[in-house]
Amino acid sequence: MNLFGIGGLELIVVFLVALLVVGPVRLVQGARMARKYLTELRRQREELTQMVEEAVDMEGIRERLDQDGILDDVRDLTSELGQIQEDARSITTDAADFKSLARSVVRPGGYSRTAPEPKMPDPKPEETESEPDAADSSQRTETTP
Repeated sequence: MNLFGIGGLELIVVFLVALLVVGPVRLVQGARMARKYLTELRRQREELTQMVEEAVDMEGIRERLDQDGILDDVRDLTSELGQIQEDARSITTDAADFKSLARSVVRPGGYSRTAPEPKMPDPKPEETESEPDAADSSQRTETTP
């Protein structure tokens, strides 16, 4: 048996020295921690292997798409969609400008949307001097000789 270039007899000697130096309780705890770290390393190795395999598969798909010319078509469509998006933004901006211009023409001077009620002219107050009262006329007649 050969583990990391260490034979079986050498591994037993290392184990016995560790048992004497660390002690039996700490050696068991250390073995548990070592097992925990090894399982975590294995899990990370498997994740890395899976990511590499997925990347290789993606490259294969890209190569097939390049062979068919589909990837170039997708790039062309993406650029055309970007141009259409810019045109739509321009149209939206122009429409907002036109709307504000139309509002200023329809309602100059900042009138509100609903027009105020027209004000009726106040009725003219009756003139009291033109039509004297009966009491006023009697007073006038008495004072006149």
